Amino acid sequence: MNRAPLASLLCALAACSNDPPPQALPETPPAAPAPAKPAIAEAELFTLTVGGSGFRAEEGLKGLESRFGPESVSRIDVELGEGQTEPGAMLFAADPVRRATVYFVDGRVDGAISAIYIRDAQSRWRGPLGLRVGMTSVELQQLNGRPYRFLGFDWDYGGYVSHWSGGSLEKAVLSPGRIAVRLQAPPNTPEGYPGGDGDFTSDMPILGSHPALVSEFGLTFGP
Repeated sequence: MNRAPLASLLCALAACSNDPPPQALPETPPAAPAPAKPAIAEAELFTLTVGGSGFRAEEGLKGLESRFGPESVSRIDVELGEGQTEPGAMLFAADPVRRATVYFVDGRVDGAISAIYIRDAQSRWRGPLGLRVGMTSVELQQLNGRPYRFLGFDWDYGGYVSHWSGGSLEKAVLSPGRIAVRLQAPPNTPEGYPGGDGDFTSDMPILGSHPALVSEFGLTFGP
């Protein structure tokens, strides 16, 4: 019996058994996590502006919850004037330093923001150019760079600025945002103080001697 082929086969099998085991393919490294979205700086967080880290109408309620935290946003009925209300929201409802009232288009809380208003005297909120609650009508005129027009006092829409007359506050925020301001007459106003639904100018002499105060300001969107 010729054993040579069998010996050759056994030698070949032995050689194969001594081969090193196959190397495992290197694992694909995990993808790097996406960089965290930078937090909004504290100074910008309470500033009513548009663009950059400012507000956008389309961010809606979810955007406000993301910006300030869900626990800081409360759904409430907001006042519209003349005793009317509609669904809206309030930021930091129990804190007059950070409180703000939010309105939505057609009162739909799941839709776009139509306006954000600040009304507390001790508020830390600011508007463009340093606009704040409590500044005088004279200071507001200086901020605007020229006289503005407003509605007379002592009615539901009294004291609202009706036109910035081409001043700095007319285009102080990017479109479609606009700045809204309401003035409040000082106590013990003298005879002849502007009242009713007429239109008046901020450079009236009586406002120089008895200036009104900014009682609220807001950022509005749309027409």
